[in-house]
Amino acid sequence: MAKLGLVLSGGGAKGAYEIGVYLALKKLHIKIDIVTGTSIGAINGMFVTQKDLRGALKLWKNISFKTIYDEEEFLAKEDEKLSKIYMQYAKGFINEGGLDIYKMKDIFDKYFKPHKFFSSNIDYGLVTYNFSKNKPVLKTKKDLTKDNIKDYILASASCYPAFKPYLIDNEMFIDGGYYDNLPINLAIDLGATEIIAVDLRAIGFKKNVKDKTVDITYIAPRNKIGSFLVFDKNQAKKSIKFGYNDTMKLFNILDGNKFTFKKYNLIKNYNKYIDSYEKTLKDLFKNTDNKILTKLFETEMFKGILNNKTLYNNFNNLIEEAGRIFNFDEANIYNIKSYNKGLQNALSNTETIELDKIAHKIKNKKIEDIIDRRKIVKYFYNQIEKDKVQYKYILLFTNEFLVALYIYIIKSPRSIY
Repeated sequence: MAKLGLVLSGGGAKGAYEIGVYLALKKLHIKIDIVTGTSIGAINGMFVTQKDLRGALKLWKNISFKTIYDEEEFLAKEDEKLSKIYMQYAKGFINEGGLDIYKMKDIFDKYFKPHKFFSSNIDYGLVTYNFSKNKPVLKTKKDLTKDNIKDYILASASCYPAFKPYLIDNEMFIDGGYYDNLPINLAIDLGATEIIAVDLRAIGFKKNVKDKTVDITYIAPRNKIGSFLVFDKNQAKKSIKFGYNDTMKLFNILDGNKFTFKKYNLIKNYNKYIDSYEKTLKDLFKNTDNKILTKLFETEMFKGILNNKTLYNNFNNLIEEAGRIFNFDEANIYNIKSYNKGLQNALSNTETIELDKIAHKIKNKKIEDIIDRRKIVKYFYNQIEKDKVQYKYILLFTNEFLVALYIYIIKSPRSIY
């Protein structure tokens, strides 16, 4: 009988993403038979095994440095620069051999439900590393008891050297990522015939999969989900959304790449606007033999458009680039109509930059001073409206030009259903 294994990698504060994946799998009614995890994956795996999505969301949506560390021991705050936060970890290692993980015991005691865990029909496994004996330790549900489970889960999560090694029977244990940060083989050993593996792409070793016949689906963050040592509830909430969105996209419930759109929105948008987009671009460049344009036409995006071969993916990449330029929230799920309207509003609220300012800064090699990309888009948009595009700047700001053209097309009354 087929058994699905959910494999959760280590990754510290990035672990909120895994709970977003779990939320999506629950919504999709995908039955999990086995869960294995390393480090934060071992902790999240505990929630999955005891089927406690609510508890997992409560933990991650309220997490902070105070949740994980003693205030006196760790003084860094969430809004400090990453370099200062890492310096605090370094000081902890130099002065004390690592920060103490004892507050994690409070988290475990608060959220661990022994009856739900051990009576669950979901099997469980974790990876830690015996630093004293220099060997990996793999524990499964049959090896764990109410008395030892806390020790082994916290041992798996002891991210050395940021944290001190965790003592079990006077032996030092450290993060399981020192052996296998994505324990797929452990899930196979527990009987998984197919696997969903959530890879947070954090530091750690990964073992080669020993059984190539097992069907493995990998889920990994498409967006930035913060540092693995920075515990911040706002970032955690976004990471949960990213995990949810990426899983729903993988199972074809939502669309998009780094941005997320409702199903079928992007294909409808493509069909609605692509003809106008290509025609307008060609009209802008007709009757010109400018050498700069010759180089421009050699780029894949332009070459495709001019040959009536604009790819669906290229067009959607352009739409997402527009969202990045205007600082749209990548964690949201968008309706394409409201997304397009948002682009138009954002452009209207953007200050216009004059040509002479651009030319002067380019001439004096101060391009970085004008990389408010919104203003560059507004500049090209105004030129497109007047049918007076300054071609020599397009090679420097190709994406901005293409985005300006897209906003021009979606705003034009000629583009109708």
